[in-house]
Formats: sequence, C-alpha cells, structure tokens
Amino acid sequence: MRYFAYGANLSHAHMALWCPGATPLVKAVLPDHRLVFRLWADIAPSPGKEVRGALYEVSLADMDALDQSEDCPDLARSKTIVVRTAQGNRDAFAYQMNPGRLFAPPAPDYLALILEGYEDWRLDPAALPIPDGPTATP
Repeated sequence: MRYFAYGANLSHAHMALWCPGATPLVKAVLPDHRLVFRLWADIAPSPGKEVRGALYEVSLADMDALDQSEDCPDLARSKTIVVRTAQGNRDAFAYQMNPGRLFAPPAPDYLALILEGYEDWRLDPAALPIPDGPTATP
C-alpha cells in the first residue's frame, strides 16, 4: 500500500522509527488540498491548492504502526487519496485530523522533523505555511 507523507514522516529517519520496512518511493503532490497546522501537520480540502509530500510503500504492519502514531481514530482518520507524481497519478492513503481542531503553529522540534524530511526529499521549505498563533477552524 502507498502512504502519502506530508509532515514529520517525510523524514526518512523518523519514518524508519515507526515503519522500518517502509520503502521511500517518489515525491508527490496532493491536489486541491492545503497544508495546515493544528500543532501537527494536517491536510484540508482547498480547491486549486496543493500539498507537497512523498510516497512510501508500506506493509500492513506498517499501517498498524502508522495508525498508532497518528492516534487513529481518536485524533485522525485514514483516507484514500490520489496524488500526482512524475510517473503519473497514484492511489495512496493519508491521514487527516478529525474536525474541530484549532489551527496552531507546530512545536520547534516537530517543525525540525518536517524540515529534515523536506531536505531528504528535496522539497522547497518555502511551501510550509507556518501560522503565528492559534486560529479557529474555518
């Protein structure tokens, strides 16, 4: 199964802690969504926007570990998505936080993991929309 990472799991080292058997595949873009922070990275539907990330190939055991790391289903839920890659569109799954969470900037150590992942995948860190403080969910 393909997993679309867009937060801390972009970091190869961090992903290996949860899913040592996961295989990094390719950079990917999730269309019609935007990256937001609710202390943790999250995706929100947003026509015309896109979220940069990457695909990993994961096993069923990896999926269980990811469910634990994402506090699924209490904090987030898994959803099926279609991402764009240089090789064409690919089906994958990603995690999206449950409704009702406030927007809030990430902790510095969490942001450092995301930036490490951006470096691992050679993604542009300017694409990270980091808010200054908490705001209500639109």
